[in-house]
Amino acid sequence: MPISTDIGGTFTDFVVLEGGRMRTFKVPSTPDQPERAIEIGLARCAPATVFSHGTTLATNAVLERKGAKTGLLTTKGFAAILTIGRQQRADLYRLDARRPPQLVAPDACFEISERVSSRGELLIAPTELEITAVSEQVRAWGLESLAICFLFSFLNPVNERKVRDALIEEGFSVSCSSEVLPEFREYERMSTTVMDAYLKRIVARYLARMEQLLRQNGVKQFYVMQSNGGVVKAAVMKHKPVNMLLSGPAGGVAAARYLCTLTGLKNLITVDMGGTSADVSAIVNGSVSWTSDGSINGLPIKLPMVDVVTVGAGGGSIAWLDEGGALRVGPGSAGAVPGPVCYDLGGADVTVTDCDLLCGYLDPSYFLGGEMILDAEKARRRVERFADEMGLAYEETILGVGKIVNANMIKALRVVSVERGLDTREFALCAFGGAGPVHAVALARELGLPTVIVPVASGVFSAYGILVSDLQQDYSRTHPLRLHAGDTEADAAVQATLDEFAVAAEHELAEQGIAFTEATLVPSVDMRYLGQSYELNVDFTTVADARARFHQEHQKRYGYAMPAEAVELVTIRLRVLVPRAKPIPSLVPAGKAAKPEVYRAVLFEEGWQRTPIFRRAALPAHVELEGPAIIAATDSTTVVPPDSQFGVDGYGNITISASLD
Repeated sequence: MPISTDIGGTFTDFVVLEGGRMRTFKVPSTPDQPERAIEIGLARCAPATVFSHGTTLATNAVLERKGAKTGLLTTKGFAAILTIGRQQRADLYRLDARRPPQLVAPDACFEISERVSSRGELLIAPTELEITAVSEQVRAWGLESLAICFLFSFLNPVNERKVRDALIEEGFSVSCSSEVLPEFREYERMSTTVMDAYLKRIVARYLARMEQLLRQNGVKQFYVMQSNGGVVKAAVMKHKPVNMLLSGPAGGVAAARYLCTLTGLKNLITVDMGGTSADVSAIVNGSVSWTSDGSINGLPIKLPMVDVVTVGAGGGSIAWLDEGGALRVGPGSAGAVPGPVCYDLGGADVTVTDCDLLCGYLDPSYFLGGEMILDAEKARRRVERFADEMGLAYEETILGVGKIVNANMIKALRVVSVERGLDTREFALCAFGGAGPVHAVALARELGLPTVIVPVASGVFSAYGILVSDLQQDYSRTHPLRLHAGDTEADAAVQATLDEFAVAAEHELAEQGIAFTEATLVPSVDMRYLGQSYELNVDFTTVADARARFHQEHQKRYGYAMPAEAVELVTIRLRVLVPRAKPIPSLVPAGKAAKPEVYRAVLFEEGWQRTPIFRRAALPAHVELEGPAIIAATDSTTVVPPDSQFGVDGYGNITISASLD
């Protein structure tokens, strides 16, 4: 029996397959001991053989600075790379702008005499005496982990490997840039390697505790979600924990891609609004948008990852007044503990969930399917005091909080759509997470998306995505090649590198008990016009074909192409995919009519309206109804405002017409 989980800031989501049927539920997260929530959830399940897992543990460790005490070892003369960084400023016009502190203290950056040329030639090898001296310095500093990043080691890693082996023998935890990220751009490579070293011990300890817990529950296969949208066995993740940074958000995008496969949809903008944050992304022509340039709290990370933009906009986001007395919402969150006021767990701050409840969107007796009773009266008294502080009416306040959190999400949605050149009229908004379907139609109308899709299991959709994700491993290496017409040497060079990747993949898959013959290989290359600073990734079959694809992609992305200009191939990549069994949602029986369970007053922009309340599980397939309506499920609630229509497809996905035309 497969089980999939996703640990969020407020709830830990479970998707369980029992006898071919899917069961979902949530338990409150336990931030101080994340595996405790898993243990509580497993007690509600029959024994499982396969366990798939996503978590924000790595992300939180970076944000909260709770990783290992880390040092950096680099080429002599380059210890200040992290301090110098890049010239970009996140807040260009902010006079008091500050860079986020690095994960390595400047005094913990050590140098060693070594050098590899820009062509990969070994010029200076580190001596045993210097390595011993570095080892003594690291030990004297009491460092727990060390990142090694030498200049041009992506072309020739011999020096890094020599130092790595010596330090490992001394008992140090080491991350090597030639293994973590064998690509050019030394600042990003160094930052990513430092992040891997910073996380290595905390992730290894966490996964070890999880492995022990799962063994006690009879689990034989333990998969962990990666930032790239695929899973990998937990033992592999221990060696490269930086891949776990965007584990949770990637799961929701993977589920949306699977939704496209099931329903024939092609273009989706996804919004995953949970208790703490909202994650948005895009699926174009059935393919996930991915990037190799991201950041965590202002620290660059350069690894293949699902292109997700995150904002502090969730159900637990706190409403507050700024210095000028203006209403703001987030990014601070009440989290799982103490949570919103209505949880009655000690929370004292007004949150989005409190206001959604008081607008009538949520049923206080049916939250989490009735497992948690919300205290609407306590939330009302607190919101009334907050409204008095602002000098606003009660209704203006609870609607205003929703409008502001929506505005925060719309900024992120514009980044992944309009600012990427996408025509939102050609996309549907796929809304999930516990709070996503509550706010979805308002977001879609603001951005001009005609349709909202609320998928089956929407409240635990990321956990569902982790369950249906394939095993995936990515390999890359910078190998600059200037391309010429009829250049057969370039084809041979690329193929030789791809063959090396395939050998490494076969070995790593064998370590996980997986036959290489089960894998699908997807090669690609990063290319640019000679003299450009950044690259575009295109699929690879031959150099000539890749060059043609590059011109087409450049035209699509930037509105022009220069076929007569020289093209440079920069980085060679290989994606290795091994399919896993994917459960198909049970078909929903058709019916002639759907009757509301009850009616209640709900506050919309038009004012309070008597609104029918439906149970999602009772809605038949192919039904079509008019709004307003509230559709309650055990894991989320869907709000259908006036002037909208909604229907249910054969899989149980809700489709809402968001257009006002």
